[in-house]
Amino acid sequence: MPRPHSSRRRKPARKTTKKPALPKELMDVSIYGVGAKGDGLGRDNTGHDFFVPYSVEGDVVTVKVTNKRGDSFSGEIKNIVTPSTHRVDAPCPHYTKCGGCNLQHLESHYYSEWKTHKVTDIIRRSDIVTEMEKPFLGRAGTRRRASFAVMKKGKKIVFGFNARSSHRIEEITTCLLLSEKLNSLIPALRDLMPQILKQEGRGDIIINAPMEACDIVFSLPGRPDLKVHEKLMAFAEQQNIGRLSWQENGRGTPETIAQRCPVTTEFSGTTIELPPAPFLQPSKEGEQALVDFALSALSGEKKILDLYAGCGSFTFALATKGIVHAVETNEAALKALELSAGRASLGGRITTEVRDLDRQPLMGKELDKYDAVLFDPPRAGAREQAEALAESNIPLIIAISCNPATFGRDANALLKGGYHIDKLMPVDQFIWSDHVEVAAIFRKA
Repeated sequence: MPRPHSSRRRKPARKTTKKPALPKELMDVSIYGVGAKGDGLGRDNTGHDFFVPYSVEGDVVTVKVTNKRGDSFSGEIKNIVTPSTHRVDAPCPHYTKCGGCNLQHLESHYYSEWKTHKVTDIIRRSDIVTEMEKPFLGRAGTRRRASFAVMKKGKKIVFGFNARSSHRIEEITTCLLLSEKLNSLIPALRDLMPQILKQEGRGDIIINAPMEACDIVFSLPGRPDLKVHEKLMAFAEQQNIGRLSWQENGRGTPETIAQRCPVTTEFSGTTIELPPAPFLQPSKEGEQALVDFALSALSGEKKILDLYAGCGSFTFALATKGIVHAVETNEAALKALELSAGRASLGGRITTEVRDLDRQPLMGKELDKYDAVLFDPPRAGAREQAEALAESNIPLIIAISCNPATFGRDANALLKGGYHIDKLMPVDQFIWSDHVEVAAIFRKA
């Protein structure tokens, strides 16, 4: 029997476009620079452009083509034909396998200049031209927070850091970036995994070691049963962990499993009791460099606004100069700040406000009563708040940014509003990576 006629037309089959075949032969590539992501920029003798990870200006390298990027190729080094004078031996045995670092092969002077030029190039794209202060350069062995990756498949468990541009996890024994305290926990955490990771899947272990007591959040698949609770509590006791929490499948608020003592840090001489998974600057040295930079701009300002204040990284330092109003989205962080200010008898100098500055920026008359403002937003920047600040008459604005690209956008808004840049400093807390931060002082023209 014939099928009834249907007025619905069949969708035409999708055309599948084959990826162009990549050259199979090895190619010699001369590297003429290092790009924004840390890859060497090179060209072969036929005029093809290349991105080559772990190469540096002046190298001549033999490359296997691995991918096509626009009109250029990506390549993997198979041999260094002529090493650059800017090349040094990487100190870490996990380098090129672990994805945490991609610039260990750069000589220190070239590395410092590259970090500065990266900031210069990014802000010039936003039509900003200004002189740079000498960059702050962090040191190895000072990182006080880390996020380890872990995966269970079948009976196999892998613990370490994510590999470069991959879901693969590189097993590590030590990390040159981390503090002695964090490195000492690596073997103990690896031994703990088979005892607590019962479900297959991936997760993270986030550690903050601000002072003696560590804060650890296990963001792992599943819920911990009674035996896992017992293992975690024993681990906290054996390793002298201040607080240990569990976050099921990386979602929701971490549940505290064990709290042996308060997890604290100090901001400008004031002790702060931190909430679980607090935001801290990567190193104490970097934090102090940013605080010193901010304080250098102040000279008699009485009322100061601290936006995206967190737990008070800058608040308590600013309070030594004037009365501070701290605004932050994260209620737990702001509560820690408020309680610590009260215990330090700073209640009269520090006030707080929970507020989503992306959706509800301070504007107009709310800003008029302040003599200075500091803002330290997340990577997405502070588009709405920066535009509101640009329309204000606040004489002094201090901007701290972990993303030069969004800093350029926000800075441009301030410049259009009549501000000028007094000082701008690159900040390198994520050493040996292509990541760089910026601190800037703006004054109303």
